[in-house]
Amino acid sequence: MNRSFDIALAQMEPANGDIGANLAKMEAIINECKRKFPNVHLLLFPELCTTGYVLSETLKEAAQTWDGPTFQHMSQLAQKFQLYIAYGYAEKDRAENIYNSLMLIHPSGQCIGNYRKIHLTPFEKNWFSSGAEPVLVDTELGRIGLMICWDLAFPELARYLAVHGAELLLVPCAWESPFHAPFQKFAMARAIDNTVYVAACNQIGRSSSFHFFGLSSIYGPDGSEIAAANMDGREELVHAMIDQNERQRLKKNFYTMMDERRTDVYQAWVVKEK
Repeated sequence: MNRSFDIALAQMEPANGDIGANLAKMEAIINECKRKFPNVHLLLFPELCTTGYVLSETLKEAAQTWDGPTFQHMSQLAQKFQLYIAYGYAEKDRAENIYNSLMLIHPSGQCIGNYRKIHLTPFEKNWFSSGAEPVLVDTELGRIGLMICWDLAFPELARYLAVHGAELLLVPCAWESPFHAPFQKFAMARAIDNTVYVAACNQIGRSSSFHFFGLSSIYGPDGSEIAAANMDGREELVHAMIDQNERQRLKKNFYTMMDERRTDVYQAWVVKEK
């Protein structure tokens, strides 16, 4: 297993409701990524990048099954470029429920992870069904945990993924203004909380009343920002190396104390909701 590899985040502005245009843009970004960073093994796109962040009846027309035309197209690109590709999309199941989902494709073209967003925002609850299953994927790059956007605000999911061996958390986002600081702080916290890498890829542009600011970033296991998009909110590729040897070094030093979890005590506590 490789203990280090290159990753890239594709900060982009999707076209609302135009899957064809978005897939064409994503293909162009993949070409650019492999030209600029030929050693990249994994490329992460934002939340709902294939449809745009549309919360309207358009979703019902744009949603596809996990193995639908969008997957078939992206699967071919993963094979062509020998690249792990992760992207957000609107998923429709056989019962016509719609989910805010994240697909992870292996360089062989196979689906190796499909995660349905667990923590929906109040706006999203009117259009999406909530997911209920955490997703961990074993790859040649290590064990990867899947999350989406607002999931970052909840320590429990990241902790579950980390306790079950996740070394890297992929988090596509559509995080809007004026909440720049929480976006960065939540991502940083989930990294240092669990001594894992966190890759948070955000949209840019506008959709309805939402303005997405970018600031896509990759955080190290000590919570430090190791790569980030520029402040001007343009489309760009964010590139960094994920070094699992460095993560293990950190875990064996100061951060080893974070493995001393007192589950015997926690289980005795009762959480009362207001």
